[in-house]
Amino acid sequence: MRLMVRLTCLVTLMLALGGCGYTTRSLYSSSIKTVAVPMWRNQTFRRQLEFKLTEAIDKNIEARTPFRLAPRSTADSVLTGTIVSVQENVLNSNFQTNLPQQTQVTIAVNFTWRDLRTGKVLEVRKYFAASASEVPAIGTQLSDAEQVVIERLARRIVDSMQKPW
Repeated sequence: MRLMVRLTCLVTLMLALGGCGYTTRSLYSSSIKTVAVPMWRNQTFRRQLEFKLTEAIDKNIEARTPFRLAPRSTADSVLTGTIVSVQENVLNSNFQTNLPQQTQVTIAVNFTWRDLRTGKVLEVRKYFAASASEVPAIGTQLSDAEQVVIERLARRIVDSMQKPW
């Protein structure tokens, strides 16, 4: 009787875990080992964003994926991209001073991740964007809000390198 109860519990547990979508497999392709990330291009008038975004992507790949960064000449794949738009919008202003109380910064990019061994495009995104709303405190600048968006955008770009479900 005890054996039957244990078997029933075990089968129930296996069915529950098997159908819930959890897996122990990697979220990233095991066929790709290395990624080259050349300096991204910048089609906007905001200077230095391409350096900051490329650095943030590199850090995210190293910290959150099994991929290693490598020069293009030896890499399995390459992630290239272009910053195509930077927008800053005032969400609301102080009624008395007309100074911005809350701003939103949005950065949009186009990017392609390509397998250099086969030439196959692994991921391509057009006008892929991230935004951040900031309430400027005394002493903060627009560059603070831009850095938040860059970090968020880099994280989303690296997330898009996961295998499709």
